[in-house]
Amino acid sequence: MKLNIHKWEIQSPKIKYLLAILHAVFVLFLCYLLGNIPYSLGDEEQYIQRLHIVKEYISSSQTVLPTTLLPINVAYDKQLIEWTDEYGLPVGKQVITDREKLLRFLQIARETNNYRYIMLDVVFEPDVHTDIDSLLFATIANTDRLVIPRHKDDELTDSLLLSKLAYADYRTSINEGNFVKYQYINNDMVSMAWKMYADCTGMEYSHWGPFYFSNGRLCNSCLFLNFTVMPGEGSYTPNGGKIFYNIGIDILDQAKNIDYSTFLRNKVIIIGDLTENDIHDTYAGPMSGSYINYNAFLALMDGKHYVDWPSMTVLFIIYFFISLFLLSNKSLFDSLSLLKSIKSRTWRTVFSFVGFTGLLSIVCAAFYLINGYIFDILTISGYFSLCSLILNTCRTIKLKKE
Repeated sequence: MKLNIHKWEIQSPKIKYLLAILHAVFVLFLCYLLGNIPYSLGDEEQYIQRLHIVKEYISSSQTVLPTTLLPINVAYDKQLIEWTDEYGLPVGKQVITDREKLLRFLQIARETNNYRYIMLDVVFEPDVHTDIDSLLFATIANTDRLVIPRHKDDELTDSLLLSKLAYADYRTSINEGNFVKYQYINNDMVSMAWKMYADCTGMEYSHWGPFYFSNGRLCNSCLFLNFTVMPGEGSYTPNGGKIFYNIGIDILDQAKNIDYSTFLRNKVIIIGDLTENDIHDTYAGPMSGSYINYNAFLALMDGKHYVDWPSMTVLFIIYFFISLFLLSNKSLFDSLSLLKSIKSRTWRTVFSFVGFTGLLSIVCAAFYLINGYIFDILTISGYFSLCSLILNTCRTIKLKKE
């Protein structure tokens, strides 16, 4: 067994395989860390968007809203309140979601108490007050299986709401200003989707260092979401069914015609601005924040947050062979006639990056089309390119010395 560092050549195959295995494990760990960053470092949004189009094209199934979902829109149910400045002086009127209608619906829901869950995606600002706030907040606090959003650094509107609050922000990178990845856990603050999941299943999370666990299984704290439920355009489906219900005219004003015990039974109820202001750009198209949270909840219920070991095994094998190739003192620029003429280290690095990106893009596309799994392509490709650059530099220095 001989390791000749001076010649930058590993003579022992056993050491070479061992180093390749250790390096592949390290890259898998790097993938896990990158996956749990709440934004994309590698600008995967455009690539996933194209994959989504391909998947929609080859898929014969049509996206339909599940019968267990009850979307309730509050975009058109507003009230005017007096608005004051930071000194408490009146400055005019402010439009907010009609809190009286929210109260009436929650009272109905509490009375039936046969719904599955209520996602009340309405923010209650601490400097906004109405005459029924005390009763509304007490009703929210005493309503089972309900969550409301809280944004980072927001002041607490009322202490009664504390047990119902959950994290409702998403983060962006410099090159991506739209929603890309859903963050389930942020510094021990759980998201709306995770609180729904925990309340419905009793599952809690724990973490040890950078590793997250749920039900004793290794899981991710962030995900590229597969939007399995998309609301579509307009208010009605092609066959005349409702895509969403307006809380006023469709539900409360139809009290005489609705059997609420049947209407709400076993439903996941999402209440929010589904059509106007709370709209976010995603790779699948514009979508309200309520639907993003609902899709994140479905991903948890489907177990998508757990680390997919079959996919990890495939990635390990790919990373092992890439590592073995890099450690074998070989270069594609010496093996392929088209690349032999390229002597510039810069261009070699560029072509190396393109090659790794192409390979990993094909793997990523296969994972997405098969099971919806997405990993950070460009960052890992950049890492392999950097390894290739370092090894080629050392290899060039060795050749010059010889």
